[in-house]
Amino acid sequence: MTNINWKDEELKRMLANGDQAVYKVIFDAKYAELCYFANKIINNMPEAEDIVMDAFTRFWQQKNHIPSIKDLAAFLYTSVKNASLDHIRKQQRKPKIFEDLDNSLYSLDEILEGEEIYAMVLNQVYQGIESLPDQCKKIFKMLYFEGKSTQEIAKILNLSVQSVRNQKTRAIQLLKIKVDATNLLSVALLQVLLDYFQSK
Repeated sequence: MTNINWKDEELKRMLANGDQAVYKVIFDAKYAELCYFANKIINNMPEAEDIVMDAFTRFWQQKNHIPSIKDLAAFLYTSVKNASLDHIRKQQRKPKIFEDLDNSLYSLDEILEGEEIYAMVLNQVYQGIESLPDQCKKIFKMLYFEGKSTQEIAKILNLSVQSVRNQKTRAIQLLKIKVDATNLLSVALLQVLLDYFQSK
């Protein structure tokens, strides 16, 4: 189950029947990137990890409802996003990533109304990352999932700094291809997210 079809009815049935092996595959496939996503919202990795663990726990506890979920990946992103925003509200802080989106597209309330589209776009980004060529994917993940600098990656992989930058640029170009170009909102949201990633 390397390439997961998040809308597959058989996959949903197995989860609903309590198949822990399938649940582990789902967990392993999404845990790290969901933690990264939550951390981008709340800017606190330990708390982000707690939020994601809680989301997966609720997902498993409510497994009987899984067959009614259209897209499992989008559902997980939305669950983590909502939990992260609840965390922000309790802290009376506004997430940096939504400040960026506010300035570029819509108000926070309007973004929340379109949360399904937002989650789907994020899912496209992360699925796109997994489909990148190996070296390209490795560098992209080291930059954005592990927080390493261009210089650190160049040293670790024994590459020039320019080679690392070239791979980063290539990754972003390939990711843009993954988004449905006919959906202008998806394209705009992806561009804002990529700009946010590049500013890191």
